[in-house]
Amino acid sequence: MSLFVLLPAYNEQESIRPLFKKFQTLQQIFNIEIELILVDDGSSDRTAQTAIDESQSLGILLKLVQHPKNAGLGQAIKTGFTTFLEISQEGDFLAAMDCDNTQPPELLIKMYDTMIAGSYDIAIASRYRKGSKVIGLSKFRELMSYGASWLFRIAARVPGVKDYTCGYRLYNRTFLSKLDMYYGENLFTESGFACMIDLLLKAKALKPKIVEIPMVLRYDQKPTASKMKILKTITRTLKLLFKNLVSTEQTSNLGQTFKEQETVRIPLKMANRK
Repeated sequence: MSLFVLLPAYNEQESIRPLFKKFQTLQQIFNIEIELILVDDGSSDRTAQTAIDESQSLGILLKLVQHPKNAGLGQAIKTGFTTFLEISQEGDFLAAMDCDNTQPPELLIKMYDTMIAGSYDIAIASRYRKGSKVIGLSKFRELMSYGASWLFRIAARVPGVKDYTCGYRLYNRTFLSKLDMYYGENLFTESGFACMIDLLLKAKALKPKIVEIPMVLRYDQKPTASKMKILKTITRTLKLLFKNLVSTEQTSNLGQTFKEQETVRIPLKMANRK
């Protein structure tokens, strides 16, 4: 069994080496099989070539997928999920995280162990659990994220979730297969950062078992400026909230049925933990 990590990237040349180095360390310490799926979303810098060079230098498996032009985070996530389902096997896991070196790869071990122990479908690296901390993020961005968290907890609650906007998550392949079968082309309809909220709201229809793991977010380690379009993100987030409040219908292919299957949870190849 393998752990795949989806890294949507847009002009992240400077972030790749320190991030890939962390994955190399993670593999060495925990003897865990990791394959990176890097989706280069139309970067104008050397993101793709840097990823190739560093993966070869550090001995990290890399699946590189390139968009000819920038299509947005939602499309990058969609490409990554599709690629994962094509190249993975039943029992594998997919982690999705930012490619800007702000989120700790080593947290994946705790996320995975917790998922296995509690038979969870999704684990979320959360900024709103005891032990969480955010370093280097502007107070406005912190307030915006915290406000979104409370809005959705009140108006569009997903059981087990406090952090609706963080993209650092670990998914069981069986659950992703069910989502893909259930929604088809309607699974990803948001192109921007709001896609992560949208994905959770859609996952809610399948009643996933979700756990949150406290995360220390190191925004001070981000080498480039944020690419988030704040006003657009706020607008799309509010539209998602409104849509959830006024509509009781799913925007999915409800005519399609599928047989619920027991989620397969086979331990990853780990040994000699320190």
